[in-house]
Amino acid sequence: MDTQIPSWLLELIDQESVTDILVSNQLILVDSGAGLKKVTNQLIFESELEQIARTLIELGGRRIDQANPFADVSLPGGLRVHAVLKSACSSGTLISIRLHSEKSIELEDLLSKVFANPIQSGLIRQIANSGESFLVAGPTGSGKTTLVRAMLAKTTDRVIAIEDVTELAGPNITCLQSREKNIEGAGEISLEKLVRESLRMRPDRLVVGEVRGLELIAMLQALNTGHRGATTLHANSLSTIAE
Repeated sequence: MDTQIPSWLLELIDQESVTDILVSNQLILVDSGAGLKKVTNQLIFESELEQIARTLIELGGRRIDQANPFADVSLPGGLRVHAVLKSACSSGTLISIRLHSEKSIELEDLLSKVFANPIQSGLIRQIANSGESFLVAGPTGSGKTTLVRAMLAKTTDRVIAIEDVTELAGPNITCLQSREKNIEGAGEISLEKLVRESLRMRPDRLVVGEVRGLELIAMLQALNTGHRGATTLHANSLSTIAE
């Protein structure tokens, strides 16, 4: 990791139990599996925080500046970083880091640790083995991506994964990542475009990391014309989805 990243942040990233790190110039919050907790005795100035944000985003091959104050990247080690620079929409720079274990979690291990109900475990195992399309819904940080990754690893399907930031990975998964406009306003590659292009790549299964926009239409069209797929969706419950 770049030497411009302070030691206190590297120490938090290196802790195996940490899943989320949220940083502002007023507060640092860390989730180690028991909810967000404040990190005390750590003072950080806005100028330092902005430099950390720029460094992290550049490490991911993207750019962040006042013209484009938002950026989202994936970094080696299973890190997903989102940054917002101080601007009209934010009183200070904000950094959100999600940490995924590089070590793949086997579906059976996940089921034994998370799903105590044997009926639930059996249903998830059946869905994973069937090769049918499926949707995983849940709130932020509930493990949607972890579950999808474990379910996909149970198959030998050729999986094309389409994401804003690469989080799904595996020996049978080919990852496509969207791209934002460059400083000239050109070069954008949307999730919708990637969904359509992926259909020419002979996928056994098409996976959109998370549907939020027009890519949903393209994906539903693909699923209705003989392709199989999987995706995640933010929702508190199935009743929330129905509403």
